[in-house]
Amino acid sequence: MRETRPSGLPISTVAGHIVRPRVPQGVLWRPRLAEALDAGVRRAVTMLCAGPGWGKTALVSSWAGTRSAAGPIAWLTLDPQHDDPHTFWSDLILSLRAAGAIPPTNSVPEPAPRTAVDDTVFRRAFTAALGALPVVTVVVLDDLHRVTDSRVLNGLAGLLADVPERLRFVLISRSEPAVPLHRLRAAGHLTELRAADLAFRVEEAGELLAARGRRPSGAELAALVRGTEGWGAGLRLTGETAAGSGAVEDYLVREVLAEQPPQIQDFLLRTSVPDRVCGELADALTGQRYGHRTLEGLERANVFVERIGPGRWFRYHQMFRAALRHQLTLVQPEAAPRLNLLAAQWCAGKGNGLTALNHAAAAGDWDFVARLVVDRGLQLFASVDRAEVIEVLRRIPADRLAGTAELAVSAALLAYAEGDLDVMPQRLARARSLLAGRGGGYRAGIDLALTVMESGAVLRRHGDMPRLTAASTEMLDELAALRWDQVPARLQYRAMALSNKGTGLLWTGRLDHAERYLWAAASGARASGVPLVEISAFTHLALLAFVQGTLNGAREHVTAAADVARRIDARERPASALGYLTDAMIESERGREVEAEALLRRGLHALGDNPETTLAVVAALVRARLLLDRGEPLAARSALHRARTEAGPRLAAPLLDRLVGIGIAEADLAAGDPAAVVARYAHRPAVPALFPAEQICLARAYLATGQEPAAESLLARVRESPDRVAGVSAWILTALGADAHGRGARAGEALTRAFAEAEPELIRRPFRVFGAPRLTVLTERQQWLTELRGPVSDGVLAEITGELPVLGEGAHTAGPLSERELEVLHYLPTVLTAAEIAEKLGISVNTVKAHMRSIYRKLGVGRRREAVVQSRQLGLL
Repeated sequence: MRETRPSGLPISTVAGHIVRPRVPQGVLWRPRLAEALDAGVRRAVTMLCAGPGWGKTALVSSWAGTRSAAGPIAWLTLDPQHDDPHTFWSDLILSLRAAGAIPPTNSVPEPAPRTAVDDTVFRRAFTAALGALPVVTVVVLDDLHRVTDSRVLNGLAGLLADVPERLRFVLISRSEPAVPLHRLRAAGHLTELRAADLAFRVEEAGELLAARGRRPSGAELAALVRGTEGWGAGLRLTGETAAGSGAVEDYLVREVLAEQPPQIQDFLLRTSVPDRVCGELADALTGQRYGHRTLEGLERANVFVERIGPGRWFRYHQMFRAALRHQLTLVQPEAAPRLNLLAAQWCAGKGNGLTALNHAAAAGDWDFVARLVVDRGLQLFASVDRAEVIEVLRRIPADRLAGTAELAVSAALLAYAEGDLDVMPQRLARARSLLAGRGGGYRAGIDLALTVMESGAVLRRHGDMPRLTAASTEMLDELAALRWDQVPARLQYRAMALSNKGTGLLWTGRLDHAERYLWAAASGARASGVPLVEISAFTHLALLAFVQGTLNGAREHVTAAADVARRIDARERPASALGYLTDAMIESERGREVEAEALLRRGLHALGDNPETTLAVVAALVRARLLLDRGEPLAARSALHRARTEAGPRLAAPLLDRLVGIGIAEADLAAGDPAAVVARYAHRPAVPALFPAEQICLARAYLATGQEPAAESLLARVRESPDRVAGVSAWILTALGADAHGRGARAGEALTRAFAEAEPELIRRPFRVFGAPRLTVLTERQQWLTELRGPVSDGVLAEITGELPVLGEGAHTAGPLSERELEVLHYLPTVLTAAEIAEKLGISVNTVKAHMRSIYRKLGVGRRREAVVQSRQLGLL
């Protein structure tokens, strides 16, 4: 007679439920998950909860196969028949007996055929019997999601609430089990492994595919893991089968979609259209209610739906979303365009312009796309989403681009994005002509969009700064009279107009007004979400501060712009270029030519092939400055003349012309042509109208041509100006002039002031431009280092001259000075440089320097002044 369980069913009919499943061939052993299970069974309950294909059962089965010596493992695979309490408890006891967990001497009570779930008598007796287990026993309940009967679940909940000391549970479920686990979780008695834990990592995916003879490259493997999101079934099907995505879709449709009720299937198909969905959007797409509740239920059921952060948005696993979208085209081919249009309308109403644009393009409604471009496109174009906006614009059929004013605006924006600036005026004019007959309300928004593009693509790019300032002023007046509902991008347009006006004011030389508008633009851009405008405002503020001679302030603005650019990955965008160029000039002023060269290269790269005219000339200014620092004044002057010529007659930027003039004047001075500098500035009606830097150039020219009173008059004004860089230059020139006339005290005072002004801003370039050797000799001879805060001034002087002090070796024990060394020694108390001494003696400057080093070594000193003092003490001078 065949053995039966209490229900009367033969044991053979349930043997498959109480036997650990065979581990599928090729399952990868993942130590980190095995260790997690080892740690989990030290607690009362371990739960693996994830959708199909995540490898839950295969993981636990392979892990259980390695623990035969650790104690019995009872396995019960559940199915709908276990919704009967009697069947559930009977099979649970059978699984324990089959695993050898219950010895023959242990009398475990059998449930009566009609035992109720609240029969605490049976449960207490069962719990007591399991409390006498001789060793720790693990019970695996697989496919727990198939049990839905409240009697069974309540009985299991009671058992889990008071787990016997030597019993451990491993629960495997596709959805959140309907048993209360919160107390176990709060008490620290629950270990949870979910999809994120079960997801394959890149190295694990590589091992999985290698075991099957596939060895993709690192980039291919990373892309595969990203595309599957580490989903095991997706990895195997995509990476191993020729069917690829078709096999994945077939699996998801059969294992996930087909398991859902018809209403949920329709919900999933319709809501797969957007990349992410919330309850309100789901309601708009389905025409139903309770979308949020449905999404929460799908998330709990692990139907490849997950919440995005703590908010109201959800996303579908990308492979599941792709399968749903394909199914939608198969079962409802006419629905996709309509659903995309519904999504576009909903997103537009919520102010999500980029998503609305993408859905409108997917729907093929190009008129709606164009209206969105007018309403939201420009602000998105000035944001981190610029590339996506351009892709949408490229999808508009070419034969539609001139159909309406909105489409003509789209055509103009596309031309601007692709650098086709020559057609911009024509397309802007076409858009304006198509506005004829339009009402004033909506027309205002199109007019503003056209003004913004004209300002940026035509006036600003060609450098017509007076017109840019006027157009921006007019635009700000118009915006003040419009409501948000008339122009949805009102705040963004205002930030753009403020930035354009600040830029125009800067280049026309109205620096105080420019600063105010640029600060307002930076604040407005941050508040309204147009970071490229914010970057532009900060980089122009940086240039303004540099022009005013405040290096620290300029660096702060450069850093602020770089922080924004880093946040949105815009460090190589044209908006960042001026920041690099300004920083290059800062580094040059601080004597760091190598760093300045690197920044110039980054700036040129960011500018691209079609830079704004003003920025192209600024790049030439930086290049000329570096050429001057390398002692190539003729090349510097040529670079500036060429840049200004290439800028063309449309460039109207007075400040830029003056900066170019300063660069040319410095080149003329370095080339020995001070008369050209005097001639350049002689036409100015009033000297105070000159910038401090211009006054320095003119003062240097006056000094070189013997007009010392005129030079001192200029230097006196610059010494009182807030321009730190020009101020340092003025004090240096004052010191050199005083020393040349034997006014040692005045020279010392002026040089002290030069060092004091230079140190906070780390200004170094003027010391080198005006003759570092002479300044070094002057400083040492007058013994001013002690007045200049000792070691600080030593460091400054070393940076300025580029010389390293010679370390003394104590007493002079290297022998007497040679005859030539004595000749050189007699020139050391003077202010002559090494080159001038060489000229006096008729020898090379390198020979003089070699004699000086030998003198220092023999006298046991490290500096020129010390050599003079020591020589006098020894009677050599």
